[in-house]
Amino acid sequence: MDALWDIGGAALCALPAALRIAWDLRWHLAVQHHLSSSSPILSKQETQPSAIGGGTEIGDASSDPIGVTLILCSHNDLAALQSIWPDWRGQQFPEHWPAEWLVVDDGSQDGTAEWLAALQSNDADLTVVHHPKSKPGKKGALAAGIRAAQHGHLVMTDADFLIESLTAPSHAPHLPEAGGACDIAIGVCLPDGGPSLLSFDALRVAFQYAGEAASGRPYMAVGRSIAYRKTAWQQVGGFQGHADLASGDDDLFVQDAVQSGLHIRLVHTSDASTAIHALPAHDWKDGWHRKRRHLSTSGRYSRRARLQLGLDALLDPLIIVAALTAPLGLLHKCIWIPTAAMVLAAAVRAITLSMFSQVWGKDAFPWWQCILWGPIRWVLLAIATARNAFTSSPTWTQRAPTSRS
Repeated sequence: MDALWDIGGAALCALPAALRIAWDLRWHLAVQHHLSSSSPILSKQETQPSAIGGGTEIGDASSDPIGVTLILCSHNDLAALQSIWPDWRGQQFPEHWPAEWLVVDDGSQDGTAEWLAALQSNDADLTVVHHPKSKPGKKGALAAGIRAAQHGHLVMTDADFLIESLTAPSHAPHLPEAGGACDIAIGVCLPDGGPSLLSFDALRVAFQYAGEAASGRPYMAVGRSIAYRKTAWQQVGGFQGHADLASGDDDLFVQDAVQSGLHIRLVHTSDASTAIHALPAHDWKDGWHRKRRHLSTSGRYSRRARLQLGLDALLDPLIIVAALTAPLGLLHKCIWIPTAAMVLAAAVRAITLSMFSQVWGKDAFPWWQCILWGPIRWVLLAIATARNAFTSSPTWTQRAPTSRS
């Protein structure tokens, strides 16, 4: 009987770490399969083999024309807009692709309107939409831009991104009218620099949603790296389902699309010139405020997504609790079993995250920092979640927390 108790206690101590390892390896293997597979990974709503084999290659002159509108929203961000303008406006498309560059001036008062007017007078492919900003967030501006877009394939980004010259052409081919291969293409966008903890948090979130998307279960995206058909946006009702929230034009939109049975693909290219990187938060306060604002959408996630994310968040503290039970003699007398499980789980997490960052970012995130920042991130995430739950009127419902909001 004692032997059975010891075996059961050892298994219970190692269970959280085993689940953590299995979960991380599942994401890692799904992403690796996506990268190595010649056929795109779609959401599970797409089950027809013919559709999975669809797609259009950049520069294929025999394919049907892909009319593309690039949409960028800006609110009092003239300096950033001027900085990224050469790369954003300079994106090159095959000659048979009609393209439109569309900027939504979201109630700016910093000279953005005048600067854009001067550019538009000499640029037939540039469209400027002026949107009177009445609430925080960019959903109203983005909706105005989508409605004004001349073409049916839309590539979104923000004014706080770092981009090379081929990003839009890497996303748009996944949205062909013929064949119906994909309705929404999502990519990964990691910050370039900034505090290490904030970079780790962005990496952890990206690894999670990219792994789920590659597994055929997409649940979110980032607004700096997403493209979709105009008809897909109309089919899910635009942003009406969450118009009262400042955030959600990316993650909640994707979840609405999944519920509507639309086809979603994770997009990646081996060409480093297509990578998108975000400017980091200005400081810890800015990063903390952004995180709380992003967490404010979690209550609107689907039940499956909330359950999955909740279980994923609980695994890390359970691993630590299990490791502490052996010295206290609560479950198992051999301290090496839960300790070894905890170390192995931390090692797998660090290695998979570092490998992911090497493929999707500019540089590999140091593996030892993945181990260091993991517990700290969990504590801060718990605090931010608790504060959101007990804050009756958070500041982002009253005003935009940053200029780009």
